[in-house]
Amino acid sequence: MRSGIIVNAMQPQQGIARELSLSEVFSKTFEIFRQGFKKYFVLFVVVEAIIGVVTAIAQKAFILPTLSSNPTPEQLFSWLPAFFGALIPLVAMIGIVSVIFFPIAQGSAIKLASEQIENKETQLGALVRYAASKLLSIWALNLIFGVIVILGFIALVIPGIILAIMYALSFPILLLEDKGILESMGRSRELVRHRWLKTFGTFFIFAIIVAIASGIVSALSGPFGIASPVVSGILSAFYQPLFPILLVVYYYSNCARVSLGPASQTQPAPTTTTQAGMRFCINCGTQMPYPARFCPKCGAKQPA
Repeated sequence: MRSGIIVNAMQPQQGIARELSLSEVFSKTFEIFRQGFKKYFVLFVVVEAIIGVVTAIAQKAFILPTLSSNPTPEQLFSWLPAFFGALIPLVAMIGIVSVIFFPIAQGSAIKLASEQIENKETQLGALVRYAASKLLSIWALNLIFGVIVILGFIALVIPGIILAIMYALSFPILLLEDKGILESMGRSRELVRHRWLKTFGTFFIFAIIVAIASGIVSALSGPFGIASPVVSGILSAFYQPLFPILLVVYYYSNCARVSLGPASQTQPAPTTTTQAGMRFCINCGTQMPYPARFCPKCGAKQPA
């Protein structure tokens, strides 16, 4: 028991003692980002720079052929093989690098934010190695999550939004509670239960923030030509860490909420068991054998 509260053994040690309001979630997110800015920036700028360099090299190596505005059927049929012949390796190179490095950066940021919240010493190298060790699980969770949400969006959009909200906290749970993929998804559903609208509002507001930041980065990096992917990646490191930090803050907020129970559950009243053939004195409460007519302590006569 800590601070008079019983914490479920399934939950990590709490660094946030109560559920945060929507504004407090964002305030805490930016506070954590500010406190650990150097580590977050280094983590993401390295990954984004690697992805940006590979993108620039791939764009230089696999130049997409152009097509005239009014192509003839012959021109179109000759252009298609050349286009896909350049597009497929271009996308493959960028995709492979992104799929390897970006989840490691996200996972490392999740662990870093958690250790900040719990006031632990943080070593970036150890966090990166831990995230890398979980890469296969992260890939599998990403795949399952993506398929479920896409199928939900195909089914009239709303189910996709509900599923995205339901499993939004699966990623921090996977890394912080060391659970399996399906267990992490089930735990996420438990944490966001009764907070559907708040969860939607949290990620909707964050999406607006990211859209604005992304637009600014695109405008600033556009004039750099072939180097624009590298410049864009470096500038993106200023806001990319916010999403994993937000996930962790919202995760801890919901953990605090579900760990708090009614006073009757967290501080149960003491109970007294009575042995068979025993009763209590009606005057002083002393336990005594049932056949006794007088209390051995105060001498009071007992009812038959």
